[in-house]
Order: sequence, then structure tokens, then C-alpha cells
Amino acid sequence: MPQLRWLGHAAVELYINGKHIIIDPLIKDNPLSPVKLNYFENNLDLIVVTHDHYDHLGDTVELIKMNPKVKVFATYDLEAYLANEYKIDWDKFIPANVGGYVDFDGIKLALTKAVHSSEHSDPTGVIINGDGITLYHAGDTGIFEDMRLIGELFKPDYTLLPIGGRFTMDPQQAAIAVEMLKPRKYAIPIHYNTWDLIKVDPNEFVREVNKRGYKALLLQPGQSVEL
Repeated sequence: MPQLRWLGHAAVELYINGKHIIIDPLIKDNPLSPVKLNYFENNLDLIVVTHDHYDHLGDTVELIKMNPKVKVFATYDLEAYLANEYKIDWDKFIPANVGGYVDFDGIKLALTKAVHSSEHSDPTGVIINGDGITLYHAGDTGIFEDMRLIGELFKPDYTLLPIGGRFTMDPQQAAIAVEMLKPRKYAIPIHYNTWDLIKVDPNEFVREVNKRGYKALLLQPGQSVEL
């Protein structure tokens, strides 16, 4: 069964199509992470990075060294930075930019627009499709009107949205984003309560999502859900 586990902050672990995937792998400096970095040694198939801020790029470089067969999915420019700065071979990367699907061993991957900042690439969200499930991880973003188009094009079953405010959407804005994205199953809040600067009440998100006729799923760090 496909499975999702929230590791705190924006870090999300997935098992889809028999592949072990991590999105935005902040582990060592993540006070909410239920696992240590060695949990991922020699068992990762794919690392997805939405943008280069330290709390999203996280432990990507170390994880690449720990997993000889792993691939990295990110924007071309971010991959070029990693290749040049850390002398990582290009065969580790799946080159892409915002656009249509890319195939990874039967899993379909796509990058989407995000409204945020970054140094070495444009920030993105990511779409992951496999095992009959489509998941949208928004990365770090403010709310933007094109979320309607993301919902229309990719028809996500699950949306993972930042709700911490200050650097991203807050709970109310994220609930409006849910209304635009129209997830067929659940909206899951991420990127909140890691540190005091992004401290919010996630139950506000749940209430606002429910008010709009959609379902929110509130996970604790380390908690898993079958997709």
C-alpha cells in the first residue's frame, strides 16, 4: 500500500510504486523529526527538493552520499548548483523545470510554480503520481491564483500545504488554497510549529477547510497514513 509519513516541518516520507521517497529532507536540524539520518542509509530511491533554503535542501548532499543508487528531482538550476558545489555526478539528477510529467520508474513527477524566494533556482512545488494516487507538495509558497490551474491539471488526491505564516501561507490562506486545489481526499498541513516564528494552531486550518466542504488530515510528526 502507498504510504505517507510526516517527519516534521516540510519533510515528507513516501512509499509509492515500491519506491522510498523523501521530500525536502530536513532531518538533522529538524527538532520534530522522529528519525535520525542513518534511518535512510542505503534505502532511498528518490530525493525531491522544492528549493534551496536550508530547511528544505536540508540533508540532501549527505543523503546522496549515503545512498549510491538514489536520484534527485529538482529544478535544473538547483541540480547544477549541487553538481558544481558538491561535485555530484550528473547521473544522480533528473533534470526538470516547471512543466509536464517526467517518468521515474513508473512514478510520474512534475514541478509546479511556487511564490517564494530562493538563491540558486526558482522555488517550486511538486506533483507525485503513482499507485493510482496523485499528491501535491506545495513547498514553501504564498497563496496564488494559479493554484486553481494546478488543481485542474493534476487533480490531486492529497495536498500538503505550508500553514506557518510569516514565510508562507497561514492557516486561513492555506484553507482558501485548498478550495482552489480541490483535493479529492485530504489536505494535510505542513511547515508549522517547528520553531516559534512559525507557530500556529493547526486546528484553525482544519476548521477552515471543513467549512469549505473539504477534508483536512492533521498528522503528528512521525505519524503515517495509508494513501
